[in-house]
Amino acid sequence: MEKMDAWERRTVVYRRLFHKYPEPGWLTFFATIFIAEHLEKAGFKVLVGREILKDEKRMDPPTEEETALWEQRAVKLAIEQGIAKDKVATWITRMDHRTGIVAILDTKREGKTKAFRFDMDALTVAESMDVDRVPVKEQFVSQYQGVCHACGHDGHMALGLTFAEYLAEQVKQKQHGNLEHCVENQVKQHGRSIDCVDRTSAGEAILNGNVSKFNETIADLSGSVAGRICGRYMFIFQPAEEGVRGAFAFRHQWNFGKIDELYCCHIGFAPEDTFVAGAKGFLATSKFDVTFTGKSAHAGLAPERGRNALLAAAKATMDMQVFPRPKTGITRLNVGKMEAGEARNTIPAHAKMIVETRGETGELNTYMKEQALSCIERAAKEYGVTYEVQFQGESVSAASDEALSQKVLAVAKSTGCFLDYMLTKDFGASDDGAVFMDMVEQQSGKAVYMLLGTRIRGLHHESVFDFDESVLDKGFTLYKNIHECM
Repeated sequence: MEKMDAWERRTVVYRRLFHKYPEPGWLTFFATIFIAEHLEKAGFKVLVGREILKDEKRMDPPTEEETALWEQRAVKLAIEQGIAKDKVATWITRMDHRTGIVAILDTKREGKTKAFRFDMDALTVAESMDVDRVPVKEQFVSQYQGVCHACGHDGHMALGLTFAEYLAEQVKQKQHGNLEHCVENQVKQHGRSIDCVDRTSAGEAILNGNVSKFNETIADLSGSVAGRICGRYMFIFQPAEEGVRGAFAFRHQWNFGKIDELYCCHIGFAPEDTFVAGAKGFLATSKFDVTFTGKSAHAGLAPERGRNALLAAAKATMDMQVFPRPKTGITRLNVGKMEAGEARNTIPAHAKMIVETRGETGELNTYMKEQALSCIERAAKEYGVTYEVQFQGESVSAASDEALSQKVLAVAKSTGCFLDYMLTKDFGASDDGAVFMDMVEQQSGKAVYMLLGTRIRGLHHESVFDFDESVLDKGFTLYKNIHECM
């Protein structure tokens, strides 16, 4: 337990570091440098930048000015955190103004490729300075004005990094004859067999003090436990999850072979102290900005000389609310913001609106998107203006594999970390982790999206949001047991 406590403490330290220095969207330069450096030291092959991203598929990329600002912050902070200047410079060069990581640990033994995806993103939300909030009291509140971790991604990054380092250590020790210790330690810790899925008799043998019976079962466990330290382990740290902007850039550049099993997770989105093995009901979505361009004119003197972009945007907005919806399946459409005009007496020459569609399936979302674009086109034509559409985010529908979810549920129950356990639950929103899930399932692999229910303050994306850090201990134990039991 002393060693485990050290790993769990590490997760909290990492979480607080990432929370204190949040980075939004495609600007996660410090997080990329920090995680990449640690994983390379742990023995992973680390890939960054254009090695993992198809640049033209990045949605809503930052400006050169934004990139330069956040790179400068990242370099300074990375050096302050003890990373050598030359290594920081090397990572910055390799990243080529792009963030995100794919890290691969090859055991050189035949086996499955297991991948673990973690998002790395913050929100452009000013963090609450309420004095009773833990980040304020413990002095790890955001140091960047107008940016904070209000969705749990700081915890996701911390879990991913800690688990990756733990896994690398286990792989290094695989030849050291520690199988019996591994089994015994798990039995002592959890009161049951290490083989959580198959329910072998080794654990019960130890509990009953039957050493000879334990020895008889070690041979069987050698193939199922020690043999699990084989194949390839892949860690995907994906930026720009907010707005579902990041995953497709990875998918379109994917050249790392087939993934047999993919594990994703999110803190929250489940009842307190409840674990969900395999979320389903991820909605496909399209997010796009529309700019209408007309002609300005004096509204009193000669309004007929103008072409009103605002009226076109308003017409499109109203039409999008009344076109026929499919009779079955969940569909959503929202115009979240509209900007237009300069003065009371001027015909607006420009108008901008931001739109999103969602659908229970890819087909339903495609229908909603096409209908919305048709409304935009008709409105532009009616008012004699032009328009331009820029897609800013995209994701697909997905559901966790039932068979893999069942196995994950059994492993989770064996840890006893949560008070309640659920096989599945509708996510009811969009997450571009679904893009990776869909990719894996298209390759005949299996994917799950786990939900770590915990006590939270506020709602996700609110300035007061925070989560109970004990969920990090639970998450680490969960991933550790997934590795050892599956």
